[in-house]
Amino acid sequence: MMNNQTDLESYYDDLMNELDHNSSSQGEYKEILYIERTLPYLQEQGVVNDMDLHHFHRPRYGRIDGLGFNGDYDSPDSDPLELVILINDFNHEDSLQTLTNSRIDQLKKSATRFFNNALDSSFIESLEESSSGYIAAKEIFQKYTRIESIKLIILTNAQLSKRVANQRDTEDDINLPLRVDIWDVKRLYDLESSQSQSEAIEIDLMEWGGAIPTLVATESEELTSYLCVINGETLANLYDEYGARLLEANVRSFLEFRGKINKGIRKTINTEPSLFFSYNNGITATASEVEYDADKRAITKLNNLQIVNGGQTTASLLLTRKKDRADLKDIHVQVKLNVVSASKSDELISNISRYANSQNAVKDSDFFSNHPFHRRLEEISRRVWAPPSDDNIKQTRWYYERARGSYLNAQSKLTIAGKKAFKSEHPKSQLIVKTDLAKIYLIFDKKPHDSIKGAQMAFRGFAQSIEKIWEHSPEQINDYFFQEVVAKFIIWNACKKSVYSQEKFVGNTKATITAYSIYVIKSLMDRESLDFNYPKIWNNQSVNAHYHNQFIQTSTKVNALLNQLSEESGKAVLSMAKAKDTLTVFRKIIDSKKYFELDMYFKSQLVPDSVIKEKQQDVAKKAVQTVNSLNELCAMPVSNWTTLIKKAKEQDLLSAKDEDIVSIIPNLLQGRSRSNPTNGQVKAINHVLNDLETHGIYLKQA
Repeated sequence: MMNNQTDLESYYDDLMNELDHNSSSQGEYKEILYIERTLPYLQEQGVVNDMDLHHFHRPRYGRIDGLGFNGDYDSPDSDPLELVILINDFNHEDSLQTLTNSRIDQLKKSATRFFNNALDSSFIESLEESSSGYIAAKEIFQKYTRIESIKLIILTNAQLSKRVANQRDTEDDINLPLRVDIWDVKRLYDLESSQSQSEAIEIDLMEWGGAIPTLVATESEELTSYLCVINGETLANLYDEYGARLLEANVRSFLEFRGKINKGIRKTINTEPSLFFSYNNGITATASEVEYDADKRAITKLNNLQIVNGGQTTASLLLTRKKDRADLKDIHVQVKLNVVSASKSDELISNISRYANSQNAVKDSDFFSNHPFHRRLEEISRRVWAPPSDDNIKQTRWYYERARGSYLNAQSKLTIAGKKAFKSEHPKSQLIVKTDLAKIYLIFDKKPHDSIKGAQMAFRGFAQSIEKIWEHSPEQINDYFFQEVVAKFIIWNACKKSVYSQEKFVGNTKATITAYSIYVIKSLMDRESLDFNYPKIWNNQSVNAHYHNQFIQTSTKVNALLNQLSEESGKAVLSMAKAKDTLTVFRKIIDSKKYFELDMYFKSQLVPDSVIKEKQQDVAKKAVQTVNSLNELCAMPVSNWTTLIKKAKEQDLLSAKDEDIVSIIPNLLQGRSRSNPTNGQVKAINHVLNDLETHGIYLKQA
């Protein structure tokens, strides 16, 4: 969290410098880059499931920068939707500005003006069919009968004024409920610098139906558990207000994947509401802090409430009320509430979520934010140096951000000189966040249509693919795997730069064109049993002009094809490109060998795919030897380790450094350490054990 205003201003300076650099290198407006930078956070928080960018601004007709829908967009039952409109109020000033009430009112009126105009067919017909305004207005017009409420997201790089009134619910010149959600630079900084998986939610239950009865079940410094009862109306209202933000990230993903109204829950609500408490298992939730009433028999306030099990129960209450006009006042829901200390929140919440959901057969991939894959990739990124490049004559590291905010937090306690040194070693341009990793993995896995969906959707597909690798051959996640990931990141960035430099491409389709361009190139390479020379790209930390020429050539044809398919289908490029049918069309055209092709100079940069596969297998084999050694070491009882250390110290055969090394495994087995030893540490442990064996001290006989 922010320590003072100076920290926020420093963050703002870094942000603007980053946008300046990216704008120059990619040839894109800073306003667009700011949205693209921020949107994954909004999707990750459940503020919006998916969003397409549409930039339209005419004072007379209103304004919009992004459009999305929360709800089952493709439901054949015409389920109700929440329309999400994004307005990006970006400032170009060098110093941090303030967002005032009057400016918020202007932006609200501009957004509602566009919405009202979008309901007028003559307004839509007056717009150019290829324009962003036309596409956005037409989508609102077509879905209007299903829209039950509107959320206006005001995104800004200014700081919200302390005088701004509560914008939760507003009355405007509009015939639907409108809710305003302001994401200012301070809110983004707090979220980005926090290693919590979710933005903190502070709930005063006295404003939501009253305190909830509670009983303390267990109590300790790290975890206190309560048994509570919450009214169904209150729970539904909270979910209606906070939406998916109320659900722990992995439960949100689980619910989106399988989420429909539970028929059993719906029937009980409508026919036997008084029996709901008896029939339903209730929910499991976590919080960072609670407050009680005077008698300590009821909880009055909750901080950072997250539902880790029971998301379907919660959603079904709200949706049944909306669909059936059901009265929830006689519904009562059991809540197992766990208040977790900050120091243990990462570990305990993950375990609570995993065990609470075991009855639903939720796989580990649904809890992927704490999966050991991420921990291993993080460890490799902190250890492996990248070779010098034209941009960096010194060695640097690519920083993999497993836990959100770790990049900022790593600098939080450093001096100015220390921060400068950190950024020199870990340039911001070499920061890899999980959502970008997911996109890149899916693109190179030839699933561009999935990569351009919302951050949660893309991440889920990525998690399912990685889970299969981890289950069958975790040794594949090694130093070379990381280097290949970085090489793919470099290719993706280079393609983005080429695509974004093309002024003839529509701004809100450039990310789609980038994804499909790499997909096409990869597919053409696969047809000829070729692949990127990942080791060379890693060593150079860049790609050459032949790549740029290929990207321009391919992206131009991709853009033309997407526009043609859009015209033929009558669908917007963005929504059409997310469909599997579009991918099928691309595959047929690629197979025809009549439209796309590889440039001969670009092909000279490639290698046979057998070379890359052989490299992957060779590295994995070496890793297996180390993994097997680690497994053998961990199979030894703790008593063997303690006896070995005791004997070695009695004979003065163990230095302090060697004792630290050989203590790694028993510390791991006893839970004193949470991370597996690195390959280098395993080798060092075996080296110490070999030395001790020459003196007659054996681990197995200890």
